[in-house]
Amino acid sequence: MKIVVPIMPTSLEEAQALELSRFEGADIIEWRADFLDKHSILTVAPAIFEKFAGFEIVFTIRTTREGGKIELTDGEYVTLIKDVAAIYSPDYIDFEYFTRKEVFDQMLEFSNLVLSYHNFEETPENLMELLSEMTNLTPRVVKVAVMPKNEQDVLDLMNFTRGFKAFNPEQEFVTMSMGKLGRLSRLAGDLVGSSWTFASLDNTTLTTFFKILQSLELSMTLCDTKNASPESTEQQDLEW
Repeated sequence: MKIVVPIMPTSLEEAQALELSRFEGADIIEWRADFLDKHSILTVAPAIFEKFAGFEIVFTIRTTREGGKIELTDGEYVTLIKDVAAIYSPDYIDFEYFTRKEVFDQMLEFSNLVLSYHNFEETPENLMELLSEMTNLTPRVVKVAVMPKNEQDVLDLMNFTRGFKAFNPEQEFVTMSMGKLGRLSRLAGDLVGSSWTFASLDNTTLTTFFKILQSLELSMTLCDTKNASPESTEQQDLEW
C-alpha cells in the first residue's frame, strides 16, 4: 500500500521552503493546488514539480463546493487541469466526479484520472451504487472518502472495497473512512484491496505511520507463510 502525503502551500515561498527530508517514507505527493488563488497555480507549479521529481504526484484542485479552498467555474476548473497536465504531466489527476459530471467528457483524454467522491457528513446508503458508477468508467483510480457515524459504517466501506476489488482485480481502489473512527480503514486498507493511504505531513506522524504499516505488512507476510506451510490446520491454530 502506497503512502500519500498532501502538501498545501499557500504561496511560492511556502512551496520553495518545503523540506524533502520531511517526506521520508512517502510514495506519492498530493499537491492540493486549491490553497492558492487561481492566478498563482501555474506560477507555483514549477517549484512543486521540480522539488518532488523523485515522487509520483497527484494534482488536485478541490473547490469550495467539494470541501476545498478555491472557487472556480467548470470552465476554469477544466482549463487549469489541462494547462498543468500539458506542461508538467502529473502522474495522477484528481477529478471530483459527482460534482463535475457535466464536464467529465472533457477529461476523457486523460488515462491517469483519480475519480473521487468525498462525503464529509456521512457514509451514504447508496455507496455501492456510487462505487459501481465510477468503476464502470475504468479510471486509473477510484477514490472514495466518507465520514463514518459508527463502527458499522467503517466495516461496510471495507467490505464494499473487498467485493469491488474481487470483481475488478485490475482496477485500483482507494477507499477510507475519515476521522478517528475510520482509522482502521486507513491502516488496514491493503487487506481489502485499497491501494493508497494518506498520512500527515508532520514528520513524527509520518514516521510512526510508516512503521505501523511496515509492521502490518510483516504480519501479513508471516500469516501468508504460515498458511502456505504443510502443517495441519490444528497446529496453525495453536501457534497463532
